[in-house]
Amino acid sequence: METFINSQSLMIFAVAVIFTAVGWAWGKRNTVELVVASTIDSLISDGYLKTQGTGKDMVILKWQDWDNDKTD
Repeated sequence: METFINSQSLMIFAVAVIFTAVGWAWGKRNTVELVVASTIDSLISDGYLKTQGTGKDMVILKWQDWDNDKTD
């Protein structure tokens, strides 16, 4: 009976492990980005963070600058 463990099987196993690790890392990074974006959007809509500008020009204001947009 022929053994299943040979150089070709080990190479296929190594490639499978590498691509699984790469896929896991990409998925984890994507998940972290989605969670952070969702949290920031939630904080903005609830009024805990103030922003200035729109779209790609939007910036989060420091708490010291919150009252600078009001005119006396």
